[in-house]
Amino acid sequence: MSFSGDVRAALPPALHLPDPIARTLDWLEAQGHGGTFTHGGEPFLGIYPPDLRDAPGASFVLFHHEAGPPFHDPPAEVTSRIASIAKIAGDGGTLALWADASDTQHCVVFNHGIPHVLTDDPLVALQFLAIGYAEPGALLDPTMTARDQAHHDMADPPLLPAAFRAFLEATFHVTIPQRASELGITIPPNTAPDPIRDWLDEMIPPPDPATIPGMTAENPYMITKELREILGDEGVAILRESYPHVIEPHVIEPHLNEPHLNEDE
Repeated sequence: MSFSGDVRAALPPALHLPDPIARTLDWLEAQGHGGTFTHGGEPFLGIYPPDLRDAPGASFVLFHHEAGPPFHDPPAEVTSRIASIAKIAGDGGTLALWADASDTQHCVVFNHGIPHVLTDDPLVALQFLAIGYAEPGALLDPTMTARDQAHHDMADPPLLPAAFRAFLEATFHVTIPQRASELGITIPPNTAPDPIRDWLDEMIPPPDPATIPGMTAENPYMITKELREILGDEGVAILRESYPHVIEPHVIEPHLNEPHLNEDE
């Protein structure tokens, strides 16, 4: 079966693989742009030939299917309506398909686990990926060009995916703009409302603080010797700033109220 066929077969019934994305996957596969991840050996398709995939300035876009959103153990109600179809940032940011409560399908981005609707038009999503942003999933300002983003991040100048861009332009009769905003894309602040954020809040209610280690005195965040060695002083300090109740059971704190004896007493 083809790569696109595998993705299509893996999607839950509420989702479908849009034709522009399927045709693009077929073209990438025909060009020999496939590979497998080092860990797990699962297949992916890149938007560059293999010899340019890791070149300085190359955009991080790897088509790859994963069930559900990039969350730990999401409920079935969520995985039945969300599927990631590409990794678009080095930290795990993804492009996903989401079917809302009315069964309208959207292309969404998960950036550090925080989602927002990118577009309802899969062709616009492909144009967005072709702009050449170093990490499309990490973009916060859609008015930036790929060169602006690289300059902002003090990264290599962008290496545009020329063949991928030419394929989209010739096949779908579109142009690739310099900025995501020219595609009508907006990116809401992390705390702003967004359709998929609102839906996920309904599907995954916030956990009871009492169940989160470190949030209450009865359930403190415990730092073992092994964890301290891994985190170091800086990592432990960050944990103490992040959680109000952090303890190290192996450390005996001095009793400040006990009198200190002089050597001759």
